[in-house]
Amino acid sequence: DTAWAEAGCINTRPLPSGRPTYSSQIACCNGAYGGQVSGVCLSQLPSPPTMSPTESGGLDVYYPDYDTAWAEAGCINTRPLPSGRPTYSSQIACCNGAYGGQVSGVCLSQLPSPPTMSPTESGGLDVYYPDYDTAWAEAGCINTHPLPSGRPTYSSQIAC
Repeated sequence: DTAWAEAGCINTRPLPSGRPTYSSQIACCNGAYGGQVSGVCLSQLPSPPTMSPTESGGLDVYYPDYDTAWAEAGCINTRPLPSGRPTYSSQIACCNGAYGGQVSGVCLSQLPSPPTMSPTESGGLDVYYPDYDTAWAEAGCINTHPLPSGRPTYSSQIAC
């Protein structure tokens, strides 16, 4: 005897004579209360739908992880975005903006392709040096990285 706009589906006995039956509570809400603007029937479901469903996956922005100690923290894009957090368009922008002076380098180490402490150069050196690691009879002069400390250098392989 509840008004339609405030009613929902029940599963109690005895079943009133002449009432339609449904296989589930959601089937009943859809069938008997499909146009109910108040949403009362759907709100009584064990897991009711929300008016603003949550998206899956990470956010399109990154923000600093203030729940972790600064020296050990990085930037994340997990949902939900905490209120008042600064956001950045990329993970590296977030690391630079929020953890720019972080000596531990934790934030940058979490990047998909983190920078290294000693970048490697491509190609050979601009100078040649004697290859002391190879037997003298087979050795020559090379220009491969890194240049060993204290090795004499020459401007060309012939000069070496």
